[in-house]
Amino acid sequence: MGRALTRPDVSEASMWKNLWHTVQRSAPSLTPLSSQTELFLSLCFTLEVTPLFSRDKAKYVASRWYFHRAGRPTFQLLGLFLTSPVSYSAIFEDGGAMKKHGRVCGSRCLGPMTFLQEVKGQRVTICQGGHLASRDASYNMHGLVFISRPVKVKEKISVYIEGASSDGALHIGFTNHRPNANLIPPTAIPHLIETPGYCVVPVPAEVCQPGAYITFWLNHAKYALIQGTDGKTYYMNAKRLVNLNEPLYVFLDLFGSTSAVRLLCSRKGDRTSCPDPGHSSSGETKVEDQGLNKNLLSFRNNVQSDTRRLSREEPPSQTSVAPSCFSQQVSTQEPDQTKHMQTTTKKDLKKIPRSSMEEMDVTSLLREFQRNLSPSEFHVVVCWKRLLKSAIDALSKSNFSWTKTPHIEFVGELAFDCGGPRREFFRLLMMEVQGSLGIFEGKPGHLFFTYDQSALQQRKYEQAGKLVAWSIIHGGPGLKALDPCLYQLMCGQEVQLMEFDWHLIPDTDVQGKVQKILSCRTSAHLHTLQKELGDWICECGFPGIYGPNISIQDIPVVYSYIVRHYIYLRVSNMISQFTEGLNSYGRLWDMVKANWINFLPIFINMNEPISRASFRALFQINWNTEGTKKRQEEEETIYYWELVLKMIEDKKTELRFEELLTFITATDEIPALGFPQKPSINFYKPEGRGCRLPYASTCMMGLFLPRGVKSQAELNTMLLRAVRDSVGFGKA
Repeated sequence: MGRALTRPDVSEASMWKNLWHTVQRSAPSLTPLSSQTELFLSLCFTLEVTPLFSRDKAKYVASRWYFHRAGRPTFQLLGLFLTSPVSYSAIFEDGGAMKKHGRVCGSRCLGPMTFLQEVKGQRVTICQGGHLASRDASYNMHGLVFISRPVKVKEKISVYIEGASSDGALHIGFTNHRPNANLIPPTAIPHLIETPGYCVVPVPAEVCQPGAYITFWLNHAKYALIQGTDGKTYYMNAKRLVNLNEPLYVFLDLFGSTSAVRLLCSRKGDRTSCPDPGHSSSGETKVEDQGLNKNLLSFRNNVQSDTRRLSREEPPSQTSVAPSCFSQQVSTQEPDQTKHMQTTTKKDLKKIPRSSMEEMDVTSLLREFQRNLSPSEFHVVVCWKRLLKSAIDALSKSNFSWTKTPHIEFVGELAFDCGGPRREFFRLLMMEVQGSLGIFEGKPGHLFFTYDQSALQQRKYEQAGKLVAWSIIHGGPGLKALDPCLYQLMCGQEVQLMEFDWHLIPDTDVQGKVQKILSCRTSAHLHTLQKELGDWICECGFPGIYGPNISIQDIPVVYSYIVRHYIYLRVSNMISQFTEGLNSYGRLWDMVKANWINFLPIFINMNEPISRASFRALFQINWNTEGTKKRQEEEETIYYWELVLKMIEDKKTELRFEELLTFITATDEIPALGFPQKPSINFYKPEGRGCRLPYASTCMMGLFLPRGVKSQAELNTMLLRAVRDSVGFGKA
């Protein structure tokens, strides 16, 4: 077999065919055929690099030959070979037929969900088909357990607290790191809470009671949410998570008095996790308490009804939301000497008012909001150099209608607007609103409103609000630039500003003043501050600076008042005019305010890069007929396309996924409402003379690649030239 692999005259197909026959001869007893398949694929993955084929190409050719033999689409699992860490025995059954998660459970199934037996704390026992995790009650630590598969964003996981005293404690965590049995700390807090790539959420004591049902999930705005039996929802910013486009793993820490947790199910919309056959068929695992079943049914119905209910109430007023966060102070002493003290902080876990509609997905909210849109069109003529003025003029026309679909015509462009010019227009318009209208200041991703009375009188803030609303309701991007603290204040949320980064304040004079405030360390410093900046601090809304009881301990409070005044209260009239503009159609801002967590990605920059996996999943490939020469050339092209995507992921090329997406679709991000149709990859015959570069149609969202590309370097160069040198809508 080794000699056959290195012979330069052997064809790719025959090479891997010989490898397959070698597996069959050496392991004839392996039945069913899936066992031979698994061994075959394992050999493919463990091959050393040969003079003829690279490791990546070995995987590709193996998949190409095998699926041709099995009568399956050649590239059905190409991405799996390159990216997926899952076991192939769970994917191939009966000679290559693909089954979701290793079993037939329907196209809407999320897959089975159990606790991971191989990765758990030292004192944890997992039984009942992997659905019950219990910790030795004589120890208060070493209780970490992981869920067996990655979960999806907004996949809601339900658990039942079986063993706990009246002051139960449970920590829920999300991470981008794969579970590793060699890297399990005694507790999640404090060992993981400061580790990048981990988010640890302490469950409030009132939620984590014996017999309680808890549902938790992570949304697209990077907020972890916890819902108890009573329906109250708590949230915490999962800012330490690396990337929502990467696999997302979940772990529980059975800490303190919580000793046993049962994993019930998960759901995302109308999709649910499939039951474990061994669990459902085992008499040991059946729940005999009918009252428990009734409570569970009631709990699930309550959650589902909350999800489907579209609130008609007014948005919550600017009342103080009672924060509640319970962190565990862990001692490194012996378990019987450990004292668990619950301390309340005011910056992490907070309660969501019951009037909030947070559980509604932002896509569902916007689609509900778009029901009144008309299929008729409103023509907008746009000049590239005066794009912002063109948009403002369109809004001021007498025949302007919010409900009509904008039909964009760029001066000098021949493109007919079937979606591409409109996406390009709104993308560029949001950039113009941020930088050219003169109503924002600050660093990218941390914009604040300017204090400009002239702009207020000219109603520029209202114009900005209308332009943002126009983009959002017609499938364009949002502002994606406001400072997160400012956005939460605008939505009536309580924000802890004591840790606000003063470097983000645009005014250098104000920066110098707040530096003086923060530098106070002694009573003498405070006395000097009163003399130099006392009147200014009073004007900012804190007359207590002259109070008889003021002390150094009050400096963080003084700082928070200054920040609140500067970024929010000082420009409240400007903000009010901006939100009036957003409310011009259908009270959009009221809906945003009532669902502020869901709309975070629309108004602030989440800094979420596009991953290779999410980029690849966007496209469908329009192949030629199987077995033709064109098909073979197309497969060669796609092979090198995959390698170029890997180069982008590894930052070994100047290309970026956002650039490619803009070239193909005229937008640098996946819209909140998704694309109207799936972007496609198509092929063309290369010219005999010269070099025809890849090209794209942004209206049909199609990329056209030449057949028979000879190397990844060639394709990378062609794509780079096409993207960087293109003029208009993706035409090189």
